[in-house]
Formats: sequence, structure tokens, C-alpha cells
Amino acid sequence: MKTGLITAVTAALCLGLTGPSMAREITVGAYTAPGSTPNAKGLFPGSKRITEATNGELTFEIFTGGAMGGPKELLGNIGSGILDAGSVVVVYVKSALPTTDMLASLMVLRDDTKATVAAMNEMQLLHCPECKAELERNNVVGLSWTGIATVHMICRDPVKNLEELRRQKVIAPSGWGIAVKGLGATPISITTAEMYEAMQRGQADCAVGSPAWLDTYNLKDFSKELWSNPLGSYFGVMNWTFNRDVWNDLTDMEKKAFTDNLAQQVGDVTWGYEEDNNNAIATYVAANGPMTDPDQAFLDAWAEQQEKAVATAIEKGKSAGIPNAEKNVTTYIGLVAKWMKIIEESDGSKEAYVEALQREIFDKM
Repeated sequence: MKTGLITAVTAALCLGLTGPSMAREITVGAYTAPGSTPNAKGLFPGSKRITEATNGELTFEIFTGGAMGGPKELLGNIGSGILDAGSVVVVYVKSALPTTDMLASLMVLRDDTKATVAAMNEMQLLHCPECKAELERNNVVGLSWTGIATVHMICRDPVKNLEELRRQKVIAPSGWGIAVKGLGATPISITTAEMYEAMQRGQADCAVGSPAWLDTYNLKDFSKELWSNPLGSYFGVMNWTFNRDVWNDLTDMEKKAFTDNLAQQVGDVTWGYEEDNNNAIATYVAANGPMTDPDQAFLDAWAEQQEKAVATAIEKGKSAGIPNAEKNVTTYIGLVAKWMKIIEESDGSKEAYVEALQREIFDKM
């Protein structure tokens, strides 16, 4: 009987060590620096909240600065199980996620990051079976999307108008690259990780980018021109990309810890980028004087590129054989309009924005 009791206790202990309550460490990869906005304002505080929500059952080991893969490698590293999770910028893996990249290529269309990011989350999580199928083929699950604040033209030397811009080599991926080419300039498609060196060495003259990059990527070291006119925003950052097998292995309680915190993280990153943009602009102006107002020729030419963006995205999607290309683009544009109205009605409140994200999207996952 004593032997039976020992056996029962041993079995119970083993179940306790291997069952669902056993603490688990999630490895997470990001190619951006630790102090970058999506990490400092999103990934670090967001993962801490999830650890607290699971009473320490989920902890995180976070690798930043490309330590576990650059922007082109992270999707594959997550899908193969080298990492459990990470942040994936879709423009760098567009052949693997063509439908999502088609939607994100509408970056020139709107300057309201809050609306475009919210619409992307709703589109991906509730209205785009083709997007989910692409993720499944890569053995990953996408939990939430963020973006960067409105982008501007940043140049290493003075560039004052459209005529001068046409003589420049401009770092501008995806939809921005199409628009920049339409303006008559030369687009260059490289990753943000390569941007500093390319501009410093003169391999690129300008970049379409967030003013926050003046600080986070140190473009302020040599940039002497910042245009005042916003040129849209990018909303194709899958900031929680999970290995599908790892995600499926989590308990319902652990999954709920994520879905209950995703809206807050999206809001924190979105507002954080806006704050970082404003701070970087203030620093630039103090050192270099006022931002440059582009000439009317540029404004007119840019408006033409914005008008073409939707048709261009649909045409490229169809040419690439993307299923339901026109339907998905149209649905996304409708969601942007929906979220612009929600944001307007909430008077720009961050708390109301986060509550709306939770109510309209994450509670329905």
C-alpha cells in the first residue's frame, strides 16, 4: 500500500510538471533595435502584460536587432520553429503573403494610420480567408497588425521641389516605389536595416519614411531635408506572428491572454509612433530650421498617384493570380471608411480606439 501511494504521488508530480500549468518560455524575434517604437512601446510592455495575465505561465525571450533573423528571414524562421513568434514586415516577404502585400500596397492612399491599421486588423482577422490561407501555408498564425506613423520625404541633401526630386534615388518599397516612379524619380527597394548605410554612402539620396526614423535609425546624422507633406502610412506589420504548432499548443487561457491584450498593444504602438514622429520633427526643426513645403507641382503629381493606387493594386493582384483581388481591396477600403468614422466619433481618444479594436475585432476572433 505504501508503494502504491508513492507511485500515485510520483505520477501526480509528473503530471504537474508536464501538464498545461507548466511555465513556458516563448522565443520572439524582431529585426528592429530594442529602442525602436514597435519594441519599446509594443513588444516589451505587451509581453509583460501577457506574462502577468497568465500568472507567469508564459514568459518571453526576446531577440531584437536581427539577432535571430533579418526582415526577410523572420517569417521562415517562425514557420520552421527556429523561433516561436516574431514581428514580420510583409513588404519583405510579399511572395509568401501576396494578398496581404496587395492590401498593404495601398500605403499612399490615406494619411490616417489609426484608421488604416484598425482596418488591416479587421480585414485580416475577420474578412480575408485568402490571407489566412497564405499564413497557413507558411505554418504561422497572425494575431495582430501595426504600422508606422505617416511618412515624409527625408533627404540627405536639400531637395526643394518636384523637379529636383526627379533627379534623386529614393528608398521607397512597394506602393511608394510605384508612386515615386510615377513622379519621375528613381525608386530603390531595400530594407530599413540597410537604409542608413545606403544614404550615408550616397547610394540613395532620399527615403520615404517616418520622421521617427531620424532618431531610431539615426538618419539625423546626415539628413538635411524633411518635407512637411505626409505621403501615407504603412500598415503591413504583423507584430505578433506565431508558429502555428506553438500557438495551437497553448491553452485557451493562454490564448485569451493574448487576445485580451492585442488591442492595447496596437494602440500603444500607433500612438507611440505618432509621439516619436512629433519629437523627431521638433528635434530636426531645432537643428535645421522649418520643414520644407513641397511645391504645387509635387502636390498635384502626388494626388494623381493616390488616385491611381487602388486600380494599380487590383491590376497587380489579378496579374499575380491572387484570388478575389478586387473584392479584397474593395472590402479593405470600406473598412478604412468605417474606422475613420469610429475615430472621428471618439474625438481621437486612445482609450476609445483601444476599446473599439477590442469590441469590433479581437473579441470576435
